[in-house]
Amino acid sequence: MKKLILIFMCFLLLAWKLPANLSKVSKAKKGVELVSGATHQISEEEEYYIGRAVAANILSQYPLWKNNNVTRYLNLIGRALVLKSERPEIFGGYHFSLLDTSEANAFSAPGGIIFLTRGIVAMAENEDELAAILAHEIQHVAAKDPLKAIKSQRMKALGTFAAGEAMGSSNQVLTIFQDSVLDISGTLLQKGYSRGQEKDADLQALDLLAAAGYNPGALRAMLEKCRDIEKKKARAFSAHPSAAKRIDYVSDALKKVPGNDMSVRSARFKKSISR
Repeated sequence: MKKLILIFMCFLLLAWKLPANLSKVSKAKKGVELVSGATHQISEEEEYYIGRAVAANILSQYPLWKNNNVTRYLNLIGRALVLKSERPEIFGGYHFSLLDTSEANAFSAPGGIIFLTRGIVAMAENEDELAAILAHEIQHVAAKDPLKAIKSQRMKALGTFAAGEAMGSSNQVLTIFQDSVLDISGTLLQKGYSRGQEKDADLQALDLLAAAGYNPGALRAMLEKCRDIEKKKARAFSAHPSAAKRIDYVSDALKKVPGNDMSVRSARFKKSISR
């Protein structure tokens, strides 16, 4: 029964058109009355359905870049990385897609749905730099950072319904899920993760890259490119801490992480990405 309710809500969320400008959404929304003070631990199945709705919201603002060759290449890299991550198996598996925008950015929705923009792919000069972007986003998923954006009162409300402790109409349940999706979407598209979450994702990405056979120094190379864009005041990584600060702590951490020869991967990168 619980699974059927989740599937039903997923279809409703995908059919529901989220507002294009999240800043116009009222921040003062009333939740349902709580009968339990415990915070709900979202299951992987629930995470998957919430992630689909968040992904639908992202796709309402950025169209897919329908490049089968690059998408396949991206998924091969991503799947090699997730095998070495702390969450190699999740409900529905990991999916990596491309967004058709020159804006340089990347998004990690709950449930392992990860988007890279055409702009950030164009910034990468080799496979290791692409892997560095993916490793950072994979670590957000592994740490369940997107789910942590859901406001605590909504998380509690989700728990009361999931546990059968509260009875409400389907509209009440749907409203809670809609608002949870807005919490996450607002974090991904506007607010950004906390500095602590970004730092953890960066540092853990270094270990993930090394474990998968990639050069961890590629992350610093990508951050240096981001710093150059920030200097031009372009709209890129606006939700992240400054690239300069990230470069500082990544450089310190790299002293303890073994390097790797990138030359063996240059041929397939050129074949997949080069124009």
